[in-house]
Amino acid sequence: MTSPLPTATSYDEVPYESLPFAQSHPSRLATVARVFGLQPPPVENCRVLELGCAAGGNIIPMAEAIPTSQFVGVDLSARQIADGQRDLEQLGLSNVRLHHTNILNIDDSWGSFDYIICHGVFSWVPRDVQDHILAICGRQLTPTGVAYISYNTYPGWHMRGLIRDMMRYHALRFPTPQERVGQARALIDFLAQSVRNDTGAYAVLLRTELELIQNQSDHYLYHEQLEDINDPMYFHTFIERAQRHRLRYLGEARVSTMVTRNFGPNVQKTLALLASDLIQTEQYLDFVRNRTFRETLLVRDEQTPDWTITPERIADLHIASPAQPTKPVDVTNESPAQFVTPSGLSISGTWPLLKAAMQLLAESWPGTLPYRELVRQAAARCGREPTSEDRSRLTLSLLNAYLSSDVIELHATPVTVVRTIDEKPVALAYARVRAAAGHRTVTNRRHEVVALPDLHIRLVPLLDGTRDRNAIVDALTAYAQKGDLTVNVSGQPVTEAAAMRNALRRVLEPALETLARDTVLVR
Repeated sequence: MTSPLPTATSYDEVPYESLPFAQSHPSRLATVARVFGLQPPPVENCRVLELGCAAGGNIIPMAEAIPTSQFVGVDLSARQIADGQRDLEQLGLSNVRLHHTNILNIDDSWGSFDYIICHGVFSWVPRDVQDHILAICGRQLTPTGVAYISYNTYPGWHMRGLIRDMMRYHALRFPTPQERVGQARALIDFLAQSVRNDTGAYAVLLRTELELIQNQSDHYLYHEQLEDINDPMYFHTFIERAQRHRLRYLGEARVSTMVTRNFGPNVQKTLALLASDLIQTEQYLDFVRNRTFRETLLVRDEQTPDWTITPERIADLHIASPAQPTKPVDVTNESPAQFVTPSGLSISGTWPLLKAAMQLLAESWPGTLPYRELVRQAAARCGREPTSEDRSRLTLSLLNAYLSSDVIELHATPVTVVRTIDEKPVALAYARVRAAAGHRTVTNRRHEVVALPDLHIRLVPLLDGTRDRNAIVDALTAYAQKGDLTVNVSGQPVTEAAAMRNALRRVLEPALETLARDTVLVR
């Protein structure tokens, strides 16, 4: 029987900003499966289902990036599906469909899927819908497919739940969403002030949680903290429920969270004594971390992941690193070199082949290199032919960095970067649509959010391959003359057309280079 659709949902009243989640991309899911010894469906020709797709901000850019794959999204919010449909009409993409329907209505007639994504839904729906999400994954995943489900977890949500209860107690007496969010923020400010000078354990925990909440957007606050349902659970409970639907634990979308060696030797030793299997280890890790949120990957129970990771599993993957050298690197000797990411993570070494590989990755960032090509180029840079021992040693070094931190990224599909910008530049189509609608963020080729300054909001929609530099400057100047774009020189606004044109001509190339570096350009 078809479940009825509500006339309106809280997401119609306060739409959730529809954004990409890089960790849910099929390339990421396939990578984790391959690292753990499985052979997932090829990302270049797959079928993807997203449960709770909002306005399609996650799967629409996937569909643009992988035109040979098929994407289906469902959501209960008519308003958000309508927003996504409008974007699709402008894009003309034929490999993605958005449906306004209840998750409970998805049955065998929808077919099977290689990848199933459910982000930001599971903890916020009733138990029967949660069970149906797991049933869809157990029933409609292809034999080697991968499902991604995110959810709130205990023990971390015990403290966060206390604050949620306080906020709901105060805010729900007010009639409108806007008033509720405003009053929830007022209560947060009051609580923060009340424990500002308190050094007790409760006050310290409360301050930590309040600082996180204070920086969240209104739509996040409304749906995360003020919704009727927010149902965290322990990891082991989630896995037990998944197993009832013939699903098996694969791992986490962020593999580095699974590694026990990130803790001290005493913690590792105790974990080895306490836990008899990976599920127990993961649960004890949650206790140690006070974890609040998981992004768990599941496969059908006939699949058997192998968490004893071997180097050859990354041979056919693509590799990247945001780490940059702290000083010039010499690959002709064993002098020390260090490479540091923007977040402060680092990898160091003296071995010339490792230094050459990291140097190549730094030069290729934010793009990827095929792993085999990285080894070949690194050896050539060192003036040698790579031996099997070289390959094994280098692979272990990079694999350890991938497992223990975000210094190294692995991808099942390549990420390309425009190095030479076309005479008539082209930006990603979905980025053009979003920028034209006034959105301040777009999705790049890495499936990440890129914030746009005012100039780029006007610039990106113009990059459709029909305009050369002169035509782009003319169009930007017209915006400035209408007052839709402010042009400043030496901090002072410019109002004369010729001066505007000259100023815009000077900043155009740096702006295009920034968009290329942010992987927003196609050519």
